[in-house]
Amino acid sequence: MKKLFVFAALAALALTSCSGDIELGKDDEKVNPLVLNELDGQSKFIELYNNTSAAIDLAGYTLVKYDSTKEGGKSTTWTAAAGMTIASKGFVVLESSDLADPEEKGDPNYEYESENHVFKGGLSPKKNVKIELVNPEGEVVDTFIRGEEGAGWNQTKLNENEECSFSRVPNGSGDFAYAAPTKGAENGEKVAAID
Repeated sequence: MKKLFVFAALAALALTSCSGDIELGKDDEKVNPLVLNELDGQSKFIELYNNTSAAIDLAGYTLVKYDSTKEGGKSTTWTAAAGMTIASKGFVVLESSDLADPEEKGDPNYEYESENHVFKGGLSPKKNVKIELVNPEGEVVDTFIRGEEGAGWNQTKLNENEECSFSRVPNGSGDFAYAAPTKGAENGEKVAAID
């Protein structure tokens, strides 16, 4: 019994020491600390959520979008700036650069929260897509996939639900489903499964 306790204590110590600036509490160990929480192709935003009981330093985190039209088949669409954090149980909303791009039918006077909250390119509600959240060490910490690669990512048209976003249900830990958009707030109930 004593050996089991010592092993459990060492395992817990190893887990917290490998997490960098992220402090994991008892309940935090059951879910990814930082996740892609909601993606909305209509309003063109991606929401991150911090599942832990401590703030997370986002500096160096990136979003990678797979797109067969890009050289190498993917590109980094956002990199968190130094000093950018996400509060405990908090949200960070990133908005598409298309919102201010006249060529994409955007408003050139659109006001973003800051330059740090803008990802390059768009987000379609009706195409196959793969987006990864990558930590500063280059490890993929979360992935959103809709559809299959098929002839290439961001190439195949799929059914569209104009009233819903792709949301984790329940918030922060569940599988992705269609739900009413809740930009910067806790996700609501599942409306339908994502095709």
